[in-house]
Amino acid sequence: MADSSLFTLNLVTPERVLVSGPATEVVLRTGDGDITFLAGHTPLVGTVQAGVVRVVRAEGDEERVAVHGGFVQVEQGVTDEDGPETSGTRVTLLIGVAELAEEIDVDRARAALDAAESRLADVGGAGGRTGAGGAGAGGETVEPDAELLEAQAELLRAQVRLETVDATSGAAAGSGAAAGSTTAAG
Repeated sequence: MADSSLFTLNLVTPERVLVSGPATEVVLRTGDGDITFLAGHTPLVGTVQAGVVRVVRAEGDEERVAVHGGFVQVEQGVTDEDGPETSGTRVTLLIGVAELAEEIDVDRARAALDAAESRLADVGGAGGRTGAGGAGAGGETVEPDAELLEAQAELLRAQVRLETVDATSGAAAGSGAAAGSTTAAG
C-alpha cells in the first residue's frame, strides 16, 4: 500500500546520482524563491538556485546537499520503480555541481571563502569597474566585469558549502556566520 506522504526523489549531477529514493519533504531555492515539495505537489519545471537542498526521509532523517544551480521537475502519476510505497509524485533535481554535506572539506571551504573575499575586494576595488551593468561616466551602459562576476561566484560557492556543513553540524553552527556566510537558509 502506498504511503501518501512519501514521494520519489532523484538528485543527479552529470557525474552521479547523489540522492535517490523515498522522501517526505524537499526544501530548496528556485528562481522564484524558497519552496518546499511534498507528496502531491503541483507539477512544475523550474530553476534551482545556489543554496542548500534539505531532504527529509520517511524516518525523519535529514540530508543536506550544497547545490550550485540546476533545474527541478515535479511529476504526478509516476509509477515507482522500487515498489508501490510512494504516492506517485516524483521530484527530479538536475544539478550541474552538487556536494553531500558529509563530503565537504570544511577547512578547504573556509580557505576558499577567505580567498574569494580577498579576490572580490581586489577586483571590486579596482578603479572605474562596476559589477551591476550600470551607466558609465558618459551615460553609456557598462557591462559587468567578467573577473568581478567570477569572484562573486567563487564567494557564493564557498558560502553555500559552509552553510550546508554548518546547518548539519551543531558544533560548527556559528562558524559560517563568523566567516561571513550571508546566504539565506534554504
